[in-house]
Amino acid sequence: MSNITFHIELDNYVKKDGTQTVQIRITQNKKLKRVGAGFSVLSKDWNPEKEEIRKSDPQYRQKNSILKAKRIELEQAYLKNTVKGRVTTVQTLIKAVKFNLLGDNFFTFAKAHIAALDSPASRAGQTSVVKKLEDYLKNQELPFGEIDHKLLNRYRQHLKGKGNSANTIQSNFSKLRGIYNEAVESGHFTPEGGNPFDMIKLKKQKSSRVKLSIEEIEKIYNLDIRKDINAFHAKNIFLFSFYMQGIRFADVVQLTWSQIRENRYEYVANKTGKVRSIRLHKRASQILEFYSIPGVKPHDYVFPFLKGKEKGRFTQDEWFKIISSTNSIVGKNLKKIASQAGIQHFSMHVARHSFAEIARKETGDIYAVSEALDHSSISVTENYFAAAKREENDAFADKVYGTEEKNEEAKRKI
Repeated sequence: MSNITFHIELDNYVKKDGTQTVQIRITQNKKLKRVGAGFSVLSKDWNPEKEEIRKSDPQYRQKNSILKAKRIELEQAYLKNTVKGRVTTVQTLIKAVKFNLLGDNFFTFAKAHIAALDSPASRAGQTSVVKKLEDYLKNQELPFGEIDHKLLNRYRQHLKGKGNSANTIQSNFSKLRGIYNEAVESGHFTPEGGNPFDMIKLKKQKSSRVKLSIEEIEKIYNLDIRKDINAFHAKNIFLFSFYMQGIRFADVVQLTWSQIRENRYEYVANKTGKVRSIRLHKRASQILEFYSIPGVKPHDYVFPFLKGKEKGRFTQDEWFKIISSTNSIVGKNLKKIASQAGIQHFSMHVARHSFAEIARKETGDIYAVSEALDHSSISVTENYFAAAKREENDAFADKVYGTEEKNEEAKRKI
């Protein structure tokens, strides 16, 4: 069995406050592994020969006691394995004592945190982000104390190398930071030397969203598609969303006949929980007429994508996956439609983007419409539409889509 040696040193990286993390260096067969001690000091307060903190540090006694205890713990674990004849590597040794050194496993905390979230969409999004980090670390445990600037910077470079956009990387780090902060705020973990996420500067780039012009919408509307295939229903659900002020897919795919009342679509938005009442656009009414066959019941879905599926029989997470997979099916058919119509590829969410852009141009209200539909300030949109009275919302729709007379005139020009 090869010998393992232990030494204490400072990390080369100098933090903003001028301190450097104190590390325990573990060496075996000339291979090194460094483990943070959980605090940092100024280089002037470090004695490299004695491998201890000088008296010039106000807390030198406490910190030196911690270093001594941690070094002894590692040495004892090594000796115990040696006496029992067990093969000891740096990795197995660290694993045996790391949680006493560095705090609990980040992934264990993250999964418990995610399970407690109310929104299935939030649970799915954060689960995906945490899984990506787990895959990067090859499913190894990650003590909180090992989350430092070096690890985060390496992971950022890894994501970039995998082709992730700047906005995707920023979003991933934002979610990881939120979980880390929750652990700190709840007293689960107390970092030494500041939050490592503060050392990683990520900028969100302005994204270029796909938006369709009113002429492209007309091409979709006029496209002749066989009525017994998914592409026909995908066309209808997209157009219905657009003509009903860009309602989200999760809302429109779950539309039931009981929500259509007195020429209005009245529903509670899945994402915000707000009650909305939208006057049916003429073309939206025409779409409904196609599906209004004899024998339909109030709680039947208007569009056939969820036929036979009852929400109450599924958990929130199962239902979210069903909605997501249905969105994917619709999205694949919309790509076919785009190719047939000779326009750029688009997804269901483009109905929302297109409505926003056309509404901005027609009303000139850039704050209430353009900025409102941007996800970074989506609450402005929700407040705008939800707070408006029926008459105000109807007047707004007339400005965006035009009155029936204006629509007929536009159709004659195309």
